[in-house]
Amino acid sequence: MANIFGILQTGISGLFVSQSGIDVTGHNIANLNTEGYSRQRAVITTESPLNVTPGPFGRGAKLDSIRRTFDDVLARTIRNESSNLSYWNNLKTSLERLNIHFNELEAGSGLGDSLKDYFNAWSDLSNNPPDNSDESLVKRRTLIEKSVTLTQKIQESYNNIENLRTEKDRNISLKIDKINDIANNIAYLNYQIAKYEAGGNVANDLRDKRELALNELSEIVNIVSSEKYDGQLSVFIGGIAIVDSAQANKLYAVENDKNSSHYDIYWGSFGINKPQVNITDKITGGAVYGEIKVRDAYLKRYAEQLDDLAVSIINTTNQLHSLGQGLDRFDQITSNNGVINPSYKFSEDAGKFQSQINKGTFRIAVYNSEGQISNYYDIDIDPEKDSLNSIINKISSADNDPNGGRIQSYISSNNTVKIVAEDGYTFTFKEDTTNFLVAAGLNSFFNGTSAKDMVVSSLVLNNSRFIATSLTGEPGDNQNALNMSNIKFKPLSNGITIDEFYTVFISSMANDKSQVDTFYSTKQNVVTELKIKMDQIQGVSMDEEYTNLIKYQKAYEANARFITAVDQMIDRLINNTGLVGR
Repeated sequence: MANIFGILQTGISGLFVSQSGIDVTGHNIANLNTEGYSRQRAVITTESPLNVTPGPFGRGAKLDSIRRTFDDVLARTIRNESSNLSYWNNLKTSLERLNIHFNELEAGSGLGDSLKDYFNAWSDLSNNPPDNSDESLVKRRTLIEKSVTLTQKIQESYNNIENLRTEKDRNISLKIDKINDIANNIAYLNYQIAKYEAGGNVANDLRDKRELALNELSEIVNIVSSEKYDGQLSVFIGGIAIVDSAQANKLYAVENDKNSSHYDIYWGSFGINKPQVNITDKITGGAVYGEIKVRDAYLKRYAEQLDDLAVSIINTTNQLHSLGQGLDRFDQITSNNGVINPSYKFSEDAGKFQSQINKGTFRIAVYNSEGQISNYYDIDIDPEKDSLNSIINKISSADNDPNGGRIQSYISSNNTVKIVAEDGYTFTFKEDTTNFLVAAGLNSFFNGTSAKDMVVSSLVLNNSRFIATSLTGEPGDNQNALNMSNIKFKPLSNGITIDEFYTVFISSMANDKSQVDTFYSTKQNVVTELKIKMDQIQGVSMDEEYTNLIKYQKAYEANARFITAVDQMIDRLINNTGLVGR
């Protein structure tokens, strides 16, 4: 049996643990609305007993620890699912923005209607004789207007996609900065936790802060964490450490010249302030992965499809137009496209046009003042031997008079080619197996090489009489205009026709968005359920805390009453014993 002062200590221990319980309960209530806070509980155990005979006798209670209620396995699962949810949310938001642009709310306002109007204008023109009538001239101007609108819509759509891709790069850069900030914060918390727990304590609130930082980081990028013996964490992205105990490694957004200068993600080790390892392919989740996926998969595919459309229309139209005739023939013409250096062969980079030159022949037909064919001049081309200069010489020498004669050619500004007929003569182009006319941009309807620079050629824009509706120039010949209107049935690289392009394009975009919405909704439900489970474990329940408060309060009162009884015993022992004989 303990002595009376030992009994007093038993009561005091009860007061202390009851007070500790009230303190912990108050801390929980105070942090009811604190984000990331994990409910804490006082773990109370018995003191070591007094081993005497008979016995042993208990010596009260003690506070063993203050533990946070937390499930590490569930927390890791939530981080993984939240990372995936953030990825799908990023895709969903980006595709919603893109669909707004292509959602034609008003008839005649979009690319689909512009394509229809453009080919309808060619069809209308093909039904009208190629003459100088007012109706013919009006239809030619209408075709120019519809063509300009088409090029504007294609450029606008392409630029909208490319601007969104550029925006993805800005977002990636901002998110990389955020990752670096969070990594530094986790490294600092690692140091504080290790320092605090070195004395045997548990840094509950610091661990909650670190857990909150991990959750925020997982929404940006896929991570895996591993705790060391001293309580510090290592955090990895695809096996690459961005946090190692109290040190944080830095990530960088670096332009990739092979991907149109869009950003790749690089890792740099602690203490070396430069990018070292490309880890782009190791990023498989979170908002950063969403930005990369939208930029390099969805948006890039849409841009390539628009490019395919534009290139097909440009090349096919120019091939037909270059060999056709308008109401007027040429007394001179200057090509739209040039080369870097006209002395270099077409097979060399400095001598190339953007379109390929083939081995073959193109023909120039020269007409006299009465409109009758005077001569045909065949110009042979071998891209392995010829350059722009040599072709100019061949054209000038075709009539055996290199310094004059019926036809002459010169180098013009920006290394383009100029062809001039003798006074009183005109010319057109008849055949071309070399693709030289299209590559150089001679008698082209469109200028440019892709969706981003497609425009109507200044030749026809400034003078609609040069629109080549005829193949022969003979009265009533509108075959070339009819051929132009039938271009819409030409298959693109993916097998669909130009006429079907817009419907398939929009349907593909809508299907992508629908699929993303489904995945997002499913993942959102999963994350919601997991967070509910975690909140049941981690969250503060006011009812439970009220119950604990009453429990500890009553325990405190009971222990205080116990101490009062022991105090009265001590008072009796000291002040009211040993008085016999006085």
